[in-house]
Amino acid sequence: MLTVMSTMVIAPALPQMAQAFAATPDADLLVRLSITTPALAIMFMAPLAGWAIDRLGRLRILYASMLLYSAAGVAGYFLDSLPAILFSRLLLGVAIAGTMTAMNTLSGDYYHGEQRLRFAGLQALSMSIGAMLLVGLAGVIADIHWRWTFLLYLLGWLLLLPVALTLTEPRREAAPEPVLPAQAHAARRSHFLLVIGSAYLLSGFASLCFYMVASQLPFLVRDSGTHSGLLLGVAVGMVQLAAALGSAWYARLKRRCSYLAVFAVAYALMGVGYGVIALLPGYAAILVGAGIAGIGVGLFFPNGAMWVLSVAPAAMRGRCSGGLSAALNVGQFLSPIALYPVVMRYGTANGFALAALCLLLIACGIVLALRWRSARPARP
Repeated sequence: MLTVMSTMVIAPALPQMAQAFAATPDADLLVRLSITTPALAIMFMAPLAGWAIDRLGRLRILYASMLLYSAAGVAGYFLDSLPAILFSRLLLGVAIAGTMTAMNTLSGDYYHGEQRLRFAGLQALSMSIGAMLLVGLAGVIADIHWRWTFLLYLLGWLLLLPVALTLTEPRREAAPEPVLPAQAHAARRSHFLLVIGSAYLLSGFASLCFYMVASQLPFLVRDSGTHSGLLLGVAVGMVQLAAALGSAWYARLKRRCSYLAVFAVAYALMGVGYGVIALLPGYAAILVGAGIAGIGVGLFFPNGAMWVLSVAPAAMRGRCSGGLSAALNVGQFLSPIALYPVVMRYGTANGFALAALCLLLIACGIVLALRWRSARPARP
């Protein structure tokens, strides 16, 4: 929940922030970047966090990261310039790199097989419901004053005590690597790299599209004639509400489909939802589209993590999880930048239309690849 709320919770306040800093050059872009600046730090720090987690232990990194999380997040309440706020968001990203990577690694340590699959759905469900409630609360607070939304980051400190009381450091026993012939070892390594690379790429692009909800949707809602901070929060929170449904569906869908097929379903749902947002006018259509896209969001988040953990050796879980965190946040950071030229020239709705087209094309490509793979004759 801390990971998702770290960016989404200030989304309802973006229009007011843009007005408050209107005298700052490029304020419109910089305010959007306040959503995704944490991702810049995560891109570089998550692999380092994974390395530290594998060597220093999971909980040490988690505790330190939660302490920094609230300190950096609440700083936005006190700072009076956009550059200073952006710097505090970079520090927030360092904290998120630690919390996100530690929790993904712990899920691989604590749970296995079907138990891990059920946990992934529950984890994504709690992320979605928690973020939905917090974004809705942020919308109410933003109507009072945009700065007050930063106080919600105090939740990191509030959660530190129950985390310390309930989580335990897993025992790490190095499992001996099986001795394989050179050809079999090379094939196993190639499969590992292919799976990891596919999970990183698909998760990263899905993240790029998902964070349009935080960086672009509030402005599209405002353009539709809706200016209430509460209604902005409801629109952003609708994605999280629907993501909770997708997360609850994940374990059942995964039992019937491969990881790659689940990505195809997630991409298709996000593409259809963004298409509705782009093509149908009005606040009601935005809510419907956000709901459809949110179901896909609830599928891709746990799917990428479970796919990586399914092939990562125990001694490399931290580093592999750190790589996934970095991939997710490369997409998050690039989201407003990649779409900014389209949004500025053709409008926010056309930015969602372009994302919808890309998502649907990739979903079709995955389906064709799966059909081709299933139709190939088995090697003798």
